[in-house]
Amino acid sequence: MIEAVRQELAAGSSERATMLLRRNWLRLILESRTSELEQLCVEFPNPHDPHILLIRACCRDLAGDPHGAVFLRGQGMRVADDDFVVCFTSLLLAPDTPTKASIADRAREALARCGSEEDYPSALFLLGWTEIRLRRNLPDAIALLRSASDEARLHSRDETFRLAQSNLAFALTHAGVFSEAERILDGLPASPPSNDWDRYEGGLLGSTRGTIAFWRGDFEHAVAQLDAVVVEGSPGTNFEAQARLYLTMSLIALQRKDRYREASQLVRGVSTSDKHGIPWATLRSVVAAWLAHAEGRDVFARTIAAPALTRAGAPVAHALLAELYQRLGEPVLSRQAHRLATATAPPSYVLVSTLVTSAALSSAAGRGQQAHEYLDRALGLATAEQVLAPFLSLDTPIGDLLAAHAQRGSAHDEFLRVIFVRRDALSLAVSGVLTVREREILACLRTTMTAVEIGDQLQIAYPTVKTHIRSIYRKLGVNTRRAALQVVDAR
Repeated sequence: MIEAVRQELAAGSSERATMLLRRNWLRLILESRTSELEQLCVEFPNPHDPHILLIRACCRDLAGDPHGAVFLRGQGMRVADDDFVVCFTSLLLAPDTPTKASIADRAREALARCGSEEDYPSALFLLGWTEIRLRRNLPDAIALLRSASDEARLHSRDETFRLAQSNLAFALTHAGVFSEAERILDGLPASPPSNDWDRYEGGLLGSTRGTIAFWRGDFEHAVAQLDAVVVEGSPGTNFEAQARLYLTMSLIALQRKDRYREASQLVRGVSTSDKHGIPWATLRSVVAAWLAHAEGRDVFARTIAAPALTRAGAPVAHALLAELYQRLGEPVLSRQAHRLATATAPPSYVLVSTLVTSAALSSAAGRGQQAHEYLDRALGLATAEQVLAPFLSLDTPIGDLLAAHAQRGSAHDEFLRVIFVRRDALSLAVSGVLTVREREILACLRTTMTAVEIGDQLQIAYPTVKTHIRSIYRKLGVNTRRAALQVVDAR
C-alpha cells in the first residue's frame, strides 16, 4: 500500500495519494509499517499538512519517542479540522483518563459517520482497545472488540484480526471471564511476529496468560509465563509493565526471597505516570508495598502504600491493598481501600478478593457469623472461573477460617477441597516434602472425612489411604491429623 501511494505521488496525483494515505494510515500502523509510513509522510509534497503531522505523531509514539509525538501532535492540532483523523490519532496519543474518555466519545460519533475513504475495521479495533484501558464499561469494550474481530475477518485483515482477538482475550481476562479468554489465546499463534505494534503493547499474550495463572493461584505457572515477557529497558507503560507487577506478586506468593531484590528492580521499571488512562503509579506503589511487607519492612510498606488511597480507578490494586492493610493490622485503612476497589462494578476476582479480606476483618473483630457469610459469598463467586488466589494466603486467619468453614459444612465443599489442595501445595512448595497424592490426602484431612471416605473420594483403597497418611505424619514429624495441619499452617 505504501508503494501504491508512492506511485501516485510519482505520477503527480497528490490528491489520489492523499486519499490512499487517509484510507490506510491506521491499518499501516496496526500492521507495524510505522517506519515506512513516517518516511512516506516526510516525502509528501506538503509534509506540514496537519493530517500528515498527526499521522507522524502516532508513528513517533509507537517508535518510543513520546516527546516527538507530543510536539508533532501539537503542530497538527493547531489547524486540523478533520474529525476522523483528529479523533483517532488523539485516541492513540491521549495520556490521561479524562482526556482519553472525552476523545473516545467523539470517536464513536466519527465512527458512526465513517465513509468509504476511512478505515472502519482498524478504527473499530482502536476504539475497543481504548475502552479496555479506560475500564469504564468492560462489556462495551468486549462487544467492540468482538465486532472488530468480525470486521477484520470479513475484510481479510489477518493482522488486525489477530490484534483484536488478543486484546479481546485481555478484556475477557480483565472482566474475569478466564475460560473464554484461554480459548481465544489457544487459537492464536504461540509466537506472534515481533513487530512495531506488538512491541508497543509489550508482551500481551504472555502477560494475559500469566494474569490468569496468578488469579487461579497457579503461581509457579504465572512466574514461567511472566518471566518470558519481561524485557530490560521497556517503557514501563504496557503489558510488559503489567507482567512485572504480576510477576512480583507471584514471587511474593511463593516466598521466593532469593528473587526479591530482582523484583524490586522490576517494580522500579514501571512508570509513575499515566499512559493510555492506566494509573501506573497506583499499581506500582501497591505492589512495592506488598514487596516491602514480604521483606519484613512494614513501616516502609505503610509509607509507600498511602498515596494509593488518594486516587480511585484501580480496582485490582485497591483489592490487593485492602488485603495488605488487613495483614498489617489496619482495619480502617483496609476498609477504605475496599471502598475504592468496589466504587464501580469490579470484575469477579476483585469481588472475591475483597470478600475474603472482609471475612478476615470480621473474624478478627469477633464477628464469626458475618465472616462465614462473606467467605461463603466469595466461594460462590470464585467457583465458576476457579479464582483461587484470594484463598491461598498463608497467614493464620484465612487458614483457620477456611478450616472452620469446612467443618460447618458448605454448598461449596468440592471447591473447598480444591483450595485446600492448592494451599497445601503452596505451603510445601519450598521444601517439596509431600507427593501430589499426599497433598490431596492432606487436603482431605482438613475436613471431617474418615480414611474410608477419603478413599471413596479419591477412588483409592482404604489401606493405601492409611499408608499415605502414615507417610505424611512421618515426613512432618507428627502423630495426629491435627498436628499435621498445624505444622503445614505454620510453614
